[in-house]
Amino acid sequence: MKTRVFRYALAALLAVLLPASGILMGAEPRLAVPNKYEEEAVAAGNQLGIGSAVLEGPKSVEVLSHQTWTLVYTAGKAGIEPGGGIRIGMRHLCQWSPPQTEDPNGVGYLTVKTSNDAPVKVSVDLRRRFFLPYFAWHNMVEVILPEQGLPAGQTIRLTYGDRAQGSPGIRVQPFDEPRFVFKVYVDAPGGGDYLPLAESPAVEVVAAEPCRLAVVMPSDAVAGEPTRCLVRAEDRYGNPAPRYRGTIQWKSTDPGARLPGTYSFAETDGGAHRFENVVFQAVGTHTITVTDGALAATGNPVRVSGSRPERLLLWGDLHGHTLQSDGRGTVEEYYDFAQRVVGLDFCAVSDHAFELVDEMWEHSKAVTNRLNRPGRFVTFNAFEWSGNTDVGGDHNVYFLGDDPPLYRSDNYYDPTNLQMYHGPEPKVAHVEDLLAKLEERLATEKAICIPHWGGRHGNPEFHNPKVERLIEIFSEHRRSEDWVTKFLAGGHRVGIMASGDDHYGNPGLGYLRPSYEWAGQEIGMAAVAVYAEEHTRESIFQALYDRRCYATSGDRIVLDFQGDGHPMGSEYRTATPPTLSVIAVGTAPISQVEIKKNSRVIFSSGPNATNVSLKWRDDAFQPKGPCYYYVRVIQDDQEEAISSPIWVN
Repeated sequence: MKTRVFRYALAALLAVLLPASGILMGAEPRLAVPNKYEEEAVAAGNQLGIGSAVLEGPKSVEVLSHQTWTLVYTAGKAGIEPGGGIRIGMRHLCQWSPPQTEDPNGVGYLTVKTSNDAPVKVSVDLRRRFFLPYFAWHNMVEVILPEQGLPAGQTIRLTYGDRAQGSPGIRVQPFDEPRFVFKVYVDAPGGGDYLPLAESPAVEVVAAEPCRLAVVMPSDAVAGEPTRCLVRAEDRYGNPAPRYRGTIQWKSTDPGARLPGTYSFAETDGGAHRFENVVFQAVGTHTITVTDGALAATGNPVRVSGSRPERLLLWGDLHGHTLQSDGRGTVEEYYDFAQRVVGLDFCAVSDHAFELVDEMWEHSKAVTNRLNRPGRFVTFNAFEWSGNTDVGGDHNVYFLGDDPPLYRSDNYYDPTNLQMYHGPEPKVAHVEDLLAKLEERLATEKAICIPHWGGRHGNPEFHNPKVERLIEIFSEHRRSEDWVTKFLAGGHRVGIMASGDDHYGNPGLGYLRPSYEWAGQEIGMAAVAVYAEEHTRESIFQALYDRRCYATSGDRIVLDFQGDGHPMGSEYRTATPPTLSVIAVGTAPISQVEIKKNSRVIFSSGPNATNVSLKWRDDAFQPKGPCYYYVRVIQDDQEEAISSPIWVN
């Protein structure tokens, strides 16, 4: 059977040759690289004359507010034949209250009316019927005209959050977004083939009022030398707050520190400002506090040394998605947010490979390489291989090089979906095949493959120690130590890392375990910390490969774990009981330090202190039996850090 893509090919060619060819970018003009499959469908719709759509209502709204919009679709020259209709998709993981047609008093009440009083059949479907053919626009409202159709120039009016009978409106998502799109598809002939409009209407979702400050600094500094400090204002949902206009003042636990002068935030700051002229004078662990008189925040601990440390403690988020798969924003915007708003040291975009057309992958690599700035902000080329759990589960793939290949899974493949790759490149159906391909490339290019708990959690049944060097223990999905234990207990020597799996265009800042119970909502995205010799691609990648890294649930907790002087991630042999040392500096008082042997707690301490330094010897150690140790640090505020293991014998 012909697919939607091939069915539109002739119409698309004609549209290109005719003056009607116009705008082809569809619902997302911010997306830098066109999707050729979508272009063909849009061109076919232009040629046919499928109409247009606008939104009546506010153009800019605050997060989690309740609103009302009317989407007005106007039929084009083709009209809509009986049996045809329109579909309006909302983006994957949109976190709006779902539209509903049953309760006029309830949140999200939806009404539909045609200008010619034609009867309509309305249905709302989330993640079921439309998931495969429309992913990532599968949260769908469908309006069918079963009897009369709709002549050219007539309208269909869909009121989202219709308040006429008592509904409070439709609740907006909790995260900011410059363009939340109501993506419109039209079946004018009534044959079941829905074409996207060239332009779909959108609204801006902005942060709420500023309610707190955040201070972010590098974890290492040299006494007498300048270092940077990022100050950010946030709303109560964790969004950067561009409306912040406070005037901040500074103080430090180092009384001799040279600090910036009083600073007043301006519109151009967008809620975040980076200062380059902070200088500590005293060796030790120090913090910076800023206040505007009403709001105050203390930054993460900074280890100030007399000279540059042998290894730098660097922070990153290596897992997130853009409009090129099922996330938000462009690749450029993603990296800009990671550096300018969050202050990350390194980052990677890891879009789903099955959605990346070739042009998108080339664009992603070009942007990633262009924005890689050693010593300031490091980027890595990466993608997510998204296989179902029975064939391996979700794995992210990272490359050291600047022109790596792309290996797509065959999961979710639907020949009618305009948002995924349909080209001739063969799919990699099983994670064992993926790992084998990556191992082949190790002769010429370094690569790391990292399983994670996502929509399809990684399967510990499959493993290749040469490339599967790490595992993601925290993300927006969950805290997954129980799942990671299955890999470690199975003999897989994987280091521990964490990253956001962000789908909202906010790498390094967002939610863990999203909730609408805002009093207990966790704000701040999971992060990976590495001990690297240099702030460069090569050095960070090698540190990750060597497992010189650990995970935090978001805060920049300093953690150093060693066994007989061997750093986390090491493998070594000994005939005597190992002495394990832990140094931890929290962003809040540390309530618990656990040393785990083979994933079971063998030592626990409740220091109730911000700074912890301890040594412990495993007198029950048996030289003939292999084992692994790792450390878990828990703060009073429930933020935590987990080290990579050390394997003995």
